[in-house]
Amino acid sequence: MAVGIAAAGMVMAAALPAAAEENNTMTVKYTEASTYTLKIPETVTLKENEVVTASVGLSAINVGANEAVGVRVKSGISGGKVTLTDENDATNTVSSTVSLTEDVSTGIKDNEVVAVFAGTSTTAVEGGTLYFSELGNVSAGTYSGTIVFEAGIEKQQTEEVKPKN
Repeated sequence: MAVGIAAAGMVMAAALPAAAEENNTMTVKYTEASTYTLKIPETVTLKENEVVTASVGLSAINVGANEAVGVRVKSGISGGKVTLTDENDATNTVSSTVSLTEDVSTGIKDNEVVAVFAGTSTTAVEGGTLYFSELGNVSAGTYSGTIVFEAGIEKQQTEEVKPKN
């Protein structure tokens, strides 16, 4: 008899409609962080009578549509010039104007952004090439100076920065 009552209860439960859940949707999400890898030449050798170029850039980038990576000079350029000091005589220096154009008569500003990258392209949408003016007549010696760069992800004012193809 207990078996019959249990069976009747199961039949009754099967006959009742299932209660509907209020939330019948699922949100699926994924977040990929913006990333980049800065690529700066270790050494640039300047010349007495010729403009020298160097590329500053990224070897990898993946940023959002409203973001860009800006590369700027943090230190080492003052008044548009990099100063090189003779390794054997600190009083003996030479300087080179550093510009973003082939016209090296106007140097870059202190802390100026020298390259901008967007999307996933390692090709700069702005800048990327530094032009170093010729040194002129230089006394014998080995000269060196240092330029320090920094990069950062910046929000763009426009809706989207489109990389060059």
